[in-house]
Amino acid sequence: MEFITGFDITSVVGNIWYLALGLILFDVITGLLAAAAEKKINSSINFIGLIRKVGLFVALAFCVFIDAYFEAKGYVVKLGIGLIVTYEGMSIVENLSRIGIDIKFITKYFDQNKVGGNKQ
Repeated sequence: MEFITGFDITSVVGNIWYLALGLILFDVITGLLAAAAEKKINSSINFIGLIRKVGLFVALAFCVFIDAYFEAKGYVVKLGIGLIVTYEGMSIVENLSRIGIDIKFITKYFDQNKVGGNKQ
């Protein structure tokens, strides 16, 4: 995937870039499903969530800038992508729990208010 300038992010971070994009997509889908399951679909809240996703890409662009400025050989970008993958993975697990798919061996480490621990 090349940007307008010809910069290919996969040459810096490898295929984890596609993993990050996939997790962002799955997070949006599971977030919408969780909102529907809780009957809390709200266009303004969904809009804020999409702004946060755009913010992730802005943060990644900032990581690319910092990496290039300090000539860090892709380490800052890899760190940024790794944090995005971690953040999105945790969000997907929380959303699955809100839907009713409880993954106890993972969710026991999460805030119980976010993963449905208060639904008893």
